[in-house]
Amino acid sequence: MNDEQDGNMTPFERRAHTLLEGSAQGLSAGTRSRLTRARYAALEHRTGAAASDWWRRWLPAGAVSAAALAVLLVVGQISAPKAPQASVGGGEDLELLADSDALAIAQDQPAQEADLDYEFYAWAATESDAGHIEVGS
Repeated sequence: MNDEQDGNMTPFERRAHTLLEGSAQGLSAGTRSRLTRARYAALEHRTGAAASDWWRRWLPAGAVSAAALAVLLVVGQISAPKAPQASVGGGEDLELLADSDALAIAQDQPAQEADLDYEFYAWAATESDAGHIEVGS
């Protein structure tokens, strides 16, 4: 240890360092060699295990990503109900809405007698039966 590190140590750390150095120097050469080999083997095993277990670190992230993708696919398949599209006809719908008797006729309610033209309805029925008028086109 250098002098700079020695200056930053507390008295407890200095004492512990001195005791550990003394006990390590008191060991036989064979014991020190075995301890050094065991330390290097443990360090090699740790780095080798970390390299081979990379999937354990990424497994939770992969599971979360897969779940999010599944949710997006399921939600993407569900579509909102589509609103009916308005027809862009020749104004026939507007004419029916503007006619005051059309609602009463559609609901089979008698309209005011003065407003009904029975001759027109009789003519339309006969023309429709004869095939001259296309109904519902």
